[in-house]
Amino acid sequence: MDQMGLSVCCLMCDAPDTPGTSRCKSCISRHSAARNALFSDRAETGLEQLARKLGAMLADPSSHTADPAHGNWMSTYHQALLRHQGNNQPDTIEEIQKIFEIERNKQADKGPISLSDQNPWSTRPPNDSEISDALEKLSLLQNTGNGWWSELEQEIESMEKGES
Repeated sequence: MDQMGLSVCCLMCDAPDTPGTSRCKSCISRHSAARNALFSDRAETGLEQLARKLGAMLADPSSHTADPAHGNWMSTYHQALLRHQGNNQPDTIEEIQKIFEIERNKQADKGPISLSDQNPWSTRPPNDSEISDALEKLSLLQNTGNGWWSELEQEIESMEKGES
């Protein structure tokens, strides 16, 4: 019903708010048929144009709160929908400040950068045990001696001397 812009019917309904019930299914099928009939053909009469405008307003009431004729109703309807969905608009400055504080403390998603930056030390320095572990691993790598590295060095030296 939300996607059709007819949530007002759910707000006024006395049935339990459980999706998938037979009553919900019958309402949804009737309303979707009415909506399809309203928006399928070209609006030729003034009444059809008004119905389409009101249908668009009901589908997205928050975008029509500045409408001179229906803005107050759209605002009231939007607030009722938010309460019905469990979302409530903040009423006081304290509630708004609390929302901003929560958002400020959230870890920002930086998109692809957050996927590639898996370094635990990007936000904090390593502790002593992490440093000693890293040094131990580095010393093991140095002792193994990479044959390919020395071969690469020899190739570079020969290229610098002009040998092929």
